[in-house]
Amino acid sequence: MATAYAVVAACGKKESSTASNSPAVVAPAPAKPLVKAASTECLDCHGQIAESWQGSHHALAHRDTGTPADGPAFAGHEVAEGDASWKFSGGSAAPEIRWEDLASPQVKPIQRKPPMVIGYEPIVQYLLDTGNGRYQVPDMAWDPANEDWYSIYQGDNRRPHEWGHWTQRGMNWNSQCAYCHFTELKKGYDPEKDSYHTTWIEQGVGCAQCHGGSRENPPPGGCSIDPGQKFTVGQWTHTCATCHARREELDENFQPGDSFFDHYNLALPSQPGLWHPDGQQLDEDYNFTSLQLSRMGHKGIGCTNCHDPHAATPLGGKPAVDTNALCMTCHAAGANQAVVIDPAKHLFHTPGTPGSRCVDCHMPKKTYMGRDPRSDHRFPSPDPLLTKELGTPNACNDCHQDKGLDWQIRHVDEWYGDKMNKPSRARTRAIAAAQAGHGSLDALLAAFDAEEIAAWKATLLRLMEPWTGDERVALRADKLVADPDPLARNAAAFILSQRPDRQKAIEALLADPIKSVRFEAAWGALDRLPARHPAVIEAAEIARHQSDQPAGAMRMARLAMHRRDAAEAEKWFKRAIEWDQSSAAPRRDFAVFLGGLGRARESVRWLDDAALLDPTNPDIAYLAALGKAELGDIAGAETRLRQALKLNPSFARAHYNLGLLLSGKNQEAEAIASLRRAEQLDPSDPGAPYARATIHYRLGDLAATMEAVESCLARDPSNVPALQLKAELQSR
Repeated sequence: MATAYAVVAACGKKESSTASNSPAVVAPAPAKPLVKAASTECLDCHGQIAESWQGSHHALAHRDTGTPADGPAFAGHEVAEGDASWKFSGGSAAPEIRWEDLASPQVKPIQRKPPMVIGYEPIVQYLLDTGNGRYQVPDMAWDPANEDWYSIYQGDNRRPHEWGHWTQRGMNWNSQCAYCHFTELKKGYDPEKDSYHTTWIEQGVGCAQCHGGSRENPPPGGCSIDPGQKFTVGQWTHTCATCHARREELDENFQPGDSFFDHYNLALPSQPGLWHPDGQQLDEDYNFTSLQLSRMGHKGIGCTNCHDPHAATPLGGKPAVDTNALCMTCHAAGANQAVVIDPAKHLFHTPGTPGSRCVDCHMPKKTYMGRDPRSDHRFPSPDPLLTKELGTPNACNDCHQDKGLDWQIRHVDEWYGDKMNKPSRARTRAIAAAQAGHGSLDALLAAFDAEEIAAWKATLLRLMEPWTGDERVALRADKLVADPDPLARNAAAFILSQRPDRQKAIEALLADPIKSVRFEAAWGALDRLPARHPAVIEAAEIARHQSDQPAGAMRMARLAMHRRDAAEAEKWFKRAIEWDQSSAAPRRDFAVFLGGLGRARESVRWLDDAALLDPTNPDIAYLAALGKAELGDIAGAETRLRQALKLNPSFARAHYNLGLLLSGKNQEAEAIASLRRAEQLDPSDPGAPYARATIHYRLGDLAATMEAVESCLARDPSNVPALQLKAELQSR
């Protein structure tokens, strides 16, 4: 999963609360350990199901090495990939992997026997034990169909110091892979020792992983799992989603029947680089978000409506897909609120040819990990017009690229006409602009107001973060506080927790029945909550669970700052920096932390380090300018401010600070011009017009002073310095 970091504040900030009477801290009752049976206890009674399951991707998701299947992979292969040299030898009886980085002689080669294997087709990955209970997953995977080794990084040539290198935490099996390939896996991370004691019931996804805990005293000959325990389609889907989702893990306590959102944060297209703006899969997204974004998911269709969970295949198998029988189960007569479709009028392709299957057009495949094609579960309708406008993919182009987009657009218009002009087009355009960094709030608001699907509402609201201070955004978030969908409430918490004026709403979100919502509210409002607030205590438990990764270490640092424990915060910042040596984010946030402690010189050094890793980031240049100014290096500060503005000419705060700096150098005309630009770029900030008023006043231009004061007061009617200056002007 992509690394994400929280923005941190100064360590010395005074602790406060959103409530005058903070709730009493109630320690949660310890959960009673669930007894779970291994699948071997189930197979005798459930023979037909067992037969389907035993050959499935679920059952074969993980195993020990040493079987005949390992023989071809370890028959003496030597592979050069980028700067790395790999050797795979020993056969099935004694398989061994040797890796060496030829470009880094100081990095010691690794030679180990792989104890376990992930998967069986289309690719197989072998693990290596690197000590302290830690297992790593080499990027070289075995393709059993082609009988060759290849890199899943596809030519990235990742270096040993990078987070995503196979020896680093981005490819750590315990936290990144294991849960979805085992039954009842517990990571067992010890933050003090930075070690693992990972446990499980069985390798592979067994019966208990989906059916839950065993009864304590089943009747003689009775099932270990209570047969009276019935789940809805939605509950089954949430169980599937624990593995088939791009998500942030908040704990490892999910049990079948729980809400997914009580244990995980779901990734959405508001996060850059994960989905195309129309919701089609882009990065490795694992289906659940896509389903949530779809009309089918919105109508309540879940995994078990289309898939046999034991065989892990579509219901009816390949014939049902090839003949469209599976899709027509609902779309023939409108079952489950489906749109009624007449294939003869809808498909426009000869039966049996490419394009005649529903999945050809509505479940286009994308290949991940080099050789693993996966179907899109957003069920998109091909739209060549958006491909032409925005570059989003469409299934027509997959087959008819040689005919060109205009040809595709003409045929789609002839076949479907005005049906293509739907609100989702405007939504896609609004999201594309926001993802590219030049979004329009008006476009996002209009798309939000026209939207029915909670996952899209949440996406659109999150993309409004740059306008969090705009009352129109807050009003939309207010509407989602009581929404029945946790995704919508989570997005409301994301926005409103940044608004101290929404105290009542924040308190409701902090007490939400779903953990992911509480966590979002607590994290956003953290600086306004007391350290012993239940939501803060819960956030600390989540951070501790995540603390084996750089993002979790950053959370631990921020929580230490919240407790005003500077030494502990510094420890966790340095861990994050060590664990992610190619990322600027932990260095930037550590620099902000050091600046808050008055360690400006160290802060600037870390910002310089961050700038080397992310030279196009204007925020880093801006923060370095503030540090330089604090050190009295005015020339250095001006250089960094101008660098920030070169990188982002619309950086209002940089224009403001440059205006102040130029005024201090008596370059008043340039200062006024810079402050005016800041005013134009940020119509809500009263600081720029007030600063400009003081310059005009110093220059004796009273009319311009009054104009600037009025501009300030239009933004903040209670601004005391501006009111005082206005009174002085009026008394003249």
